[in-house]
Amino acid sequence: MKKYSIILSVALVFVGAAKAQFHKERFEDVTLDSGQVMNGKKGEKAFVVPSSGNPFQMKMPILYDTSWGGYWAGGWAISKQIDGSTGPSDFTKHLYCAKPGFGAEKNSKGEYIGKGFAVGMNGSYIKLNLQSIPKNVGRGMMALEIANSTYAYNSIKNGDNFAKKFGGSTGNDADSFVLKINFFVDTLKVGTKRVILADYRFTDNSKDFILGTWERVVVPNYFPEGAPDSITFELESSDNGQFGMNTPGFFCLDEVIIGQWGSVRHINTLQAKVFPNPAKDILEIQTQNKPTKVEVVDVAGRMMYSQTCDSRSAHLNVANWSPGTYQVKVTTAVGQETATFVKQ
Repeated sequence: MKKYSIILSVALVFVGAAKAQFHKERFEDVTLDSGQVMNGKKGEKAFVVPSSGNPFQMKMPILYDTSWGGYWAGGWAISKQIDGSTGPSDFTKHLYCAKPGFGAEKNSKGEYIGKGFAVGMNGSYIKLNLQSIPKNVGRGMMALEIANSTYAYNSIKNGDNFAKKFGGSTGNDADSFVLKINFFVDTLKVGTKRVILADYRFTDNSKDFILGTWERVVVPNYFPEGAPDSITFELESSDNGQFGMNTPGFFCLDEVIIGQWGSVRHINTLQAKVFPNPAKDILEIQTQNKPTKVEVVDVAGRMMYSQTCDSRSAHLNVANWSPGTYQVKVTTAVGQETATFVKQ
């Protein structure tokens, strides 16, 4: 609890909020059947929290296919199956289990004790319904915890009938398993974070590892667009075959924090124009008013470009810039004009 109180305090200071509402989804209070899994078998199309009446809701789609006797086919499953044991890769035993053994919630000794969590498939996503909250209000997703599934962990460690043992027979194969988390604001992709689930790319094999704990991901607030209202999850593996990724395409999710933290300070709504967007080589910036200075910063606030200017049109060579999202700030006599672009 202490870690998250720090996150929330920082958010409140940043926006100068007077009122705030937060929801941390631990998946502890979900009612499940005797199998301790919600995977769509009983007709569930999505897991939605909090309950109706809240200003924001998180929707996690569930896809179940009734052919061939029925099976979980995509999206999310909510699980309370507790088994983080290491051993042979076993689909039937470990599909709905998290490698840390428990959910991300900890006791006073720092030990994992959580009973519930979500299991995601490659390509799963989360969508927030924020339509009732004005866009100039701080709102969205703030943090989440990620872990390996027991099934994927054991497959990576030992190999199975479909996937290789990472490192190969010599231990020198440069293998990796990565979760790519993409953040969107109003359908605009504003950034990406990567969680390394396994890494065997080190020259020193003693440094090779498979993630066996929960790892916290703090979601950036891509100002001025706002906190992300949807997130997609893509798994990437070095072990691929004719039909795609051989490594089991599963991961686990817990401790998702979503919130509304009050009204932000006044934001100048004057917009500069940037194109093409996304940009690959040359970016053109056009302003409504005569500028005196043009600046570009990355999502971490680092200054990438700064130049005095007296023309309403400027050209930037971004060919050597790293892929990602950047904010343009143009100072004019009327006020500041802003724009955001993505570098491919």
